[in-house]
Amino acid sequence: MTMKSVLLGAAAGLAAIGAAQAADLPMTKGEAVEYVKVCSAFGPGFFYIPGSDTCLKIGGEVRAKYYGFGGTGYSRNDNRSAFDTQARIWFDARTQTDWGLLRSYFQINADSNKLTNRGGGDKRQVFSIDKAFIQFGGLTAGYAHSFFGFYDNEYGDTLEGNYYNESSTVNLLAYTAQFGGGFSATLSIEDGRDHRVDTTGFLGGRAVNQGGQQVPDVVGQLRYDQSWGALAVQAAGHQFRSADPVDANGIIIPGSTHKNGYGYAVGATGLIKIPAIDGWFVVEGQYANGALEYLGANNTFLARADYFTSDVGRIKRGKGWSITGELSGAITPQLQATLVGSYIDLSYDRAGAPLGSDAALKEFTVSGNLVYTIVKGLKVGAEVGYTYGKLDHSFWTDDKGRDHKNYNNWLAGMRITRTF
Repeated sequence: MTMKSVLLGAAAGLAAIGAAQAADLPMTKGEAVEYVKVCSAFGPGFFYIPGSDTCLKIGGEVRAKYYGFGGTGYSRNDNRSAFDTQARIWFDARTQTDWGLLRSYFQINADSNKLTNRGGGDKRQVFSIDKAFIQFGGLTAGYAHSFFGFYDNEYGDTLEGNYYNESSTVNLLAYTAQFGGGFSATLSIEDGRDHRVDTTGFLGGRAVNQGGQQVPDVVGQLRYDQSWGALAVQAAGHQFRSADPVDANGIIIPGSTHKNGYGYAVGATGLIKIPAIDGWFVVEGQYANGALEYLGANNTFLARADYFTSDVGRIKRGKGWSITGELSGAITPQLQATLVGSYIDLSYDRAGAPLGSDAALKEFTVSGNLVYTIVKGLKVGAEVGYTYGKLDHSFWTDDKGRDHKNYNNWLAGMRITRTF
């Protein structure tokens, strides 16, 4: 017997033993591999979460901003230039159920240096929740844009320029009913603390502090949407309350008088689409009495309070109106042009007002920008804006002792945006 025969016999024997042992083992199948599947029910970018019938879209954006300011120059604390980089990421999860669409949306923003032309307001590495809400059928619950108006939520196409209208994301609980034919109605209960006016500005030298909330804001909107555009009317009720006065040690001063009051706001929005330039014209206006946040008062150069208490202890509501208009269209398929103009007029009752006047504020702003799409997902834009304001009393005195009631500010800059 040759060595070759011995080796072949040994190999055959091992193979036979292996086959006999394998015959005694149970038969099993390989683990199923779940692949990510595209979900086309809700548009591009959605995919099925493995093992579920929920579709998820993950998106993000990086904005690099470079701006220069000019104009007022009443303080050395004013920035004459400001850089900011903002990162955004969002998650949109949707499931079609027997009771309607179930959706949850979450977006977080991070700013490397919050863009502002006021030196004292700079903040570095600011993280903030932009939106966080749940929708089920007509129900919306969570942190979402107020249902008062729709311009800021759906348009508001300035790069960094200002305008005056409802622009707040608030905690709310809302229901929207669809009636067919483009008609819908929304009733929204919104956190009144999110609708308070920042009182860090001037009110004739008086500070106005609000107390704790008792009653939330109630917002209602009727809306009509068609292929040519949309119309809406809205209204809101808002409570304001005076806070307990405290001494220098933070101790409540006994025997103080407390004041409660209610304000309201009404508004209307109109949108006309312009297919010839792949654009639109939209205008939104509102009037408020004791609810100035709905006018966009927090966006003014000098923020004003919803109310003040006069020398004789009477509450005097702030009131006024504002309007914003936007015209936007494509110059070429890659180049979009947008022009935004806005005006706000605020005043207080004359009797008992600070400085014996109406403590009135009028402010106008206009912004124009061009945005060019370099490649899909990458845009570069340039913008110029101007703001002019006027008070009925002096708000600062220059180094030559001159009182100033007027102020103005120029804004010019650019933004590079990558969306994915």
